[in-house]
Amino acid sequence: MKPVRIHSFNGVKYQIYINEDGVLGYCDNANEKEKLELAILVPLNTQQGLEIAIHEAVHALCPKVREDEVCGLGKELARWLWRLGYRTDYSTLTKENAK
Repeated sequence: MKPVRIHSFNGVKYQIYINEDGVLGYCDNANEKEKLELAILVPLNTQQGLEIAIHEAVHALCPKVREDEVCGLGKELARWLWRLGYRTDYSTLTKENAK
């Protein structure tokens, strides 16, 4: 699988970063910056990684949604998808394999 480097949420492009150190994740607010970044800083082959990926995607899709609602959505969707068997091969998403 080719690493995701750019993704559009509602027609807005975000540079995607997947790392193993730092905060759990972040998403720039489309109203505040011209060049937008979305980072997921935990291994995606874990349930927490799936939750953070969903959490940050919800921020990108719905920037006006309150943080507590984003957290709830991330947790519930991640739990549901994890139970359905959604996993990723984390090794295909790291920077070393992007070259």
